[in-house]
Amino acid sequence: MKTMYTTERLLLRGFKDSDLDDLLALRNDARVMRGVTAELITPRPTNYKEFLKTLAENSTIWFTIVLKDTGEFMGQCSIRWIEPMKNRDGVLGISMFPRFWGMGYGTEATTFIVNHAISALGLQRVSLDVLGGNGAAIALYTKIGFKEEGRKRRGNWIDGHWEDIVSMGVLDEEWLKWQYIESIPCEHQ
Repeated sequence: MKTMYTTERLLLRGFKDSDLDDLLALRNDARVMRGVTAELITPRPTNYKEFLKTLAENSTIWFTIVLKDTGEFMGQCSIRWIEPMKNRDGVLGISMFPRFWGMGYGTEATTFIVNHAISALGLQRVSLDVLGGNGAAIALYTKIGFKEEGRKRRGNWIDGHWEDIVSMGVLDEEWLKWQYIESIPCEHQ
């Protein structure tokens, strides 16, 4: 499959069935799941791949994130339209293996997908929920222009304590103010 987009260090391409083993491994990493779900963190069986395939195929945008230099699977990011579609709102999701955390890859992928959703698909806002204990993600989203829009207090019981679920969003005009679309490095292939 030809790579759809590239950034400085990443290849962003569509879902392939061969991604399923890596996606299952990602969803079976407790450190990853601790940051992305309020569900019970339990091992996922092999048949969970069917759910992951459906999730990828039903996303409005799904990018498998690959390290440009090595071709290594890193994770995924996606946008899913929120009904009704007339409101042009999409929910962002991203997850990456921990060995790629703290190096700016998440910022690079998130910046690209949000920019693509707003500039190419015409979304007027991008929304997300993030667990209050995921300070790195909250810092990333804040850095690129997302604003806290609400907080579900004590929304998640994890590791023996309660944490909030934080709702964040960015509007298209806010995004354009924070980002210069022409300056985001991207090559269509």
